[in-house]
Order: sequence, then C-alpha cells, then structure tokens
Amino acid sequence: MFDIRHEFSKYGEYHANKINVAIHMVFVPTILWCSVGLTTALTPQNLFAYPKPVSTALDWLPGPNPLPNASAIYVLGCALFYLALDQVAGLLIAPLLYTILVSSQEYALGGSPESTKVLLAVFVVAWAAQFVGHGVFERRAPALLDNLMQALVMAPFFVFLEVLFACGYRPDLHRQLRSEIGTRILAFRRSQKPSKKD
Repeated sequence: MFDIRHEFSKYGEYHANKINVAIHMVFVPTILWCSVGLTTALTPQNLFAYPKPVSTALDWLPGPNPLPNASAIYVLGCALFYLALDQVAGLLIAPLLYTILVSSQEYALGGSPESTKVLLAVFVVAWAAQFVGHGVFERRAPALLDNLMQALVMAPFFVFLEVLFACGYRPDLHRQLRSEIGTRILAFRRSQKPSKKD
C-alpha cells in the first residue's frame, strides 16, 4: 500500500494524455481546496483538541491555526500517506497542504453567505473539467470509477510529483514509473480488443 511505484503507476495509467494531465494540474488542487472548504462549511468544527506540542508548533506558524475538524483529519491523513510513499516529496508538499487547509477553512467560515455556494459551483466545474479531460482527451474513464481512494487521496500527490519530475526530481524513479505506466496502458488496451474467434 505504501509503494510509490504501485500507487503512482496505477493512477498514472489513467493519465497519459498531456492535455488531460494539464487539466488535472489545474483542477485537482482546485477540487482539493473546494473539498476542504465544503467539508469545513458543512460539518461540525472543533471535533478534537490538538495535543499540546502540536498546538504550540501551530502557534509558531503564520496565519490562523487550522480548525480541528473533518477537513483537518483528511488533510493530515493525506500528508501522512504522502510521507509514507516518498519522504522528501511528502515534506515538500506539506506547506502546500497546510496552506490549502487554512485558506480554505478561512474562506468557508469567513462570514460570506455565498461562500458555500461558490465552493460548490467551483467544485462542480472542476469535476466537469476532469471528466472532459478523460472523455475527450484520455478516452478512458477516470480512476474515480475504479478506485475511489486513488481519486480522493493520490490525485493531489500525483500532480505534485509531476511538477517535481518536470523540475528534475529523482529522474531514475521517473523513468521507472513512465515504463510501468506504459506497460499498464498496453495491458489495458490489449484487454479492450475483442478476442478473435477460432
């Protein structure tokens, strides 16, 4: 479960088209931000108390502390999963996850009666863009339909790793993953061909 090669290549086999990947680069973070905001707006706040060391550490960070609610649990779970997959990339994405968590919570509870409607509208548009990317460019159903965890948890890390790989991060791993993705796509295409009758 904590094998980056398996998780990345499994998700990557649904995202081989460059236009579809570009769409995901924009809309996966958008969906994450909206999901955190909607969860914050629609579920109870202060579900737990941060342990004292965590609370003290959070006080040192700029901006408001994240609310201890369901969205914080989700983001923390994602962060721990990413760390288990790749320690360096997991550390690098942590500030981004923290920023998404705090800014989205602040927006959701910022006092505007329209914030939830805006979050929902952007969420729907972002998902629609994802489906267009898969239907028009990838020509394959999204990972969401086969593996919900891949879509809800792995997607942000996949996009982040694509950016890191473009910047030269772990080139050997990138080559291995591309090879594995190519093998998976080839196997999928062969499975879709009608079998010849004897």
